[in-house]
Amino acid sequence: MRAFLGVVMAVCVLLAPAHAQKKKRMDPAECSWCKNDPALLAGAGLVSHGGFAFGKKGSDTEKVEALLSSLDIVWLESEHYRLGFGIGPLPKPKLEEKKKLIAELTRLKEVLPTVAPENLNLDVWMRAHLYAQRLEDLYKRFGELTGVTGMRFAAGMGKTAGGYMGEGPYLGMKEKYEILVLPNEVAQKDFLIEHAGLQVTRTQRWHYTDRGAIAAIVHIRQAKLREDSALHAHLGAQMAHNLFDGLKSYNYDTPIWIHSGLAHYMEREIDPMNNSFDADEGSTFETTSKTNWKAEVYKLVASNQAPRMAELVSLKNYGELKINAHFVVWSMVDYLATEKPEALAKFVQGLKSNFNEQGLPTGANLPDWHRKQFGECLGMNYNQFDEAWRQFVMSRYRGNPKKEDGPGPLGPGGLPLRPGG
Repeated sequence: MRAFLGVVMAVCVLLAPAHAQKKKRMDPAECSWCKNDPALLAGAGLVSHGGFAFGKKGSDTEKVEALLSSLDIVWLESEHYRLGFGIGPLPKPKLEEKKKLIAELTRLKEVLPTVAPENLNLDVWMRAHLYAQRLEDLYKRFGELTGVTGMRFAAGMGKTAGGYMGEGPYLGMKEKYEILVLPNEVAQKDFLIEHAGLQVTRTQRWHYTDRGAIAAIVHIRQAKLREDSALHAHLGAQMAHNLFDGLKSYNYDTPIWIHSGLAHYMEREIDPMNNSFDADEGSTFETTSKTNWKAEVYKLVASNQAPRMAELVSLKNYGELKINAHFVVWSMVDYLATEKPEALAKFVQGLKSNFNEQGLPTGANLPDWHRKQFGECLGMNYNQFDEAWRQFVMSRYRGNPKKEDGPGPLGPGGLPLRPGG
């Protein structure tokens, strides 16, 4: 498994404890929208407002609250996620965000009748409910892209009648996927020191191997994450990474190009104005404020400067993925999702099905396994794929203006997954 560490940003020196004042836990009965009513929660596809296991082995929501005692955290467990949301009410949304929010709240009203879609003054309880809905939408979208919707995964047995399908029911993971959203880097460092032994000030993905859980820990003092749309998109990228790793259980690493390509693709479906970038321990990484990636890819292909698949598949870490490669791997997933969606799904599943003679997952001979799956699932070798993708770009991306570029925010960088445990 990869052992990555996010690039550490400069932090202020704090002489006083960050969480010295203990606060009473937020009472779920105060949720204006569900009142912690079991029937309303069940009807909305939710389990509870806590408590539940969260973080390292032996920890739960109560222990996290004790650690971050100055914060008000709303907990919410959905069908596939456990969410800790500690960042307060929704700031006044931008004009372009309002239509999206109203549509999402209209959906939420179907299961929580007191929701008023036209009222965008969302308290922290409603934001938590909204993000639980968004996370489940991301789970569904990942299932669509990878063809695993409705697929039966193991329930703690490792194998099913059809072969190895992971170690648990959540795409193959034993535990639900965990997300903790925090207000600042101090809170994130406090959590990560306790739960992962890290001092990281950027978004951190973490695999709790002894629990069979994969988590994303995010604070919003990065880039534009205080804006709702940027945070939503950023979590889209993190869930793409975590769900891909969790598919059939996280037993070995899959190629950088498809990991980043899927993450960029799911993030940019939500908001192409906000883009996230990964980094490795001790490495530098490149970001960009450019938002019209079609124009960038078209330019690269037209000038014959686009990286080739043979180059991309050889990348060993995220630090080797330069900006032009970020554009290209996103575009390659766009090509497959648009022109060959069934082949893309088969390919992703195939990459996660590298088994030994006993039918158990192995990380052995991954370059050969990738080449084999590429041919069997996509029906092309690397050179043929390059040519087909180039033709797609030249026909589909032609004429994309570059007027979007310039004002787009720099996305957060240094977003690694570490094995944990």
